[in-house]
Amino acid sequence: MNSIRLPVLTGAAASSALRLFLLPAVTLALVIVSLRFGPLSTASFTAICALAIAVFGIPHGTLDIEIAALRYGVVSRIDRLKIVAAYLACTAVIAGLWRVAPEAALCLFLFVSILHFSRDWYGAADPFLSLMVAWALVATPALTRPVEVAIIFDMLTGNENGRIIADLLACACVPALLGCLTFAFWSFQNGELQRAIEVLTCLIATLFLPPLLAFAVFFCGLHSPRHMADALAETGAISRPKKIAIIAAVFLLSAAGGVMLLAGQGQVPVETGIIRSAIILISILTVPHFTLESFAWRGRSAD
Repeated sequence: MNSIRLPVLTGAAASSALRLFLLPAVTLALVIVSLRFGPLSTASFTAICALAIAVFGIPHGTLDIEIAALRYGVVSRIDRLKIVAAYLACTAVIAGLWRVAPEAALCLFLFVSILHFSRDWYGAADPFLSLMVAWALVATPALTRPVEVAIIFDMLTGNENGRIIADLLACACVPALLGCLTFAFWSFQNGELQRAIEVLTCLIATLFLPPLLAFAVFFCGLHSPRHMADALAETGAISRPKKIAIIAAVFLLSAAGGVMLLAGQGQVPVETGIIRSAIILISILTVPHFTLESFAWRGRSAD
């Protein structure tokens, strides 16, 4: 198989031994609990998973503005405000899209998520296989737990069109699963045991756990810590107190946005409101985060 050497994330090298054993152990424990005590798919538990995804997912994007300023040599206050304005404008567009065309917003979120998550698996393997891994992790729950995914998507769209999107996602899952398994086999064959274990662990989670819990395993247990490590490394020139202050301020502003989303849900059950607000908040923050990362990776690839 031809391979293309691409940049490896700094965070991928952090705490490798811990990630090698902890993530599979936690996932196995969750699978055993699910099989022993029944599916962990009640409305309350799903809402808790959605809230956890938001709470643990927000921090890894809190330094985006600082990363953009450092990477492009922005020093003036005016130029920094331009970056902030562009970032906020992007979030406003996505928030507006959720209001006027939730189906389009959901499809965009799924598409951007697949592209974004594929970069977690870049290394020596063909980038197409990395894309297949991300595709499989996003789409597999729609195949293994179609009813649960359809319910969540219906919550997000506010109508039964979410069920159609879930069905289409399930139909597109099989080739992605094959690519995901190929990636894991290739990684094992080429001495990248940790990468193979991570892929298989996340895949097992999508096969045996409720959709949002499976996503939390990957997003909170692998993606967010890895990218947080990258962000902290890239902003190493910023003092620790200032960095902590920035992270706390952006997190609180994002959390306030989530509260506003929750308050605007109207007359819906509390669990539904939390699920909708948490996922929409993550999607609103993901698009500008992905856009910034795309420019950053373009710069790395050119180095």
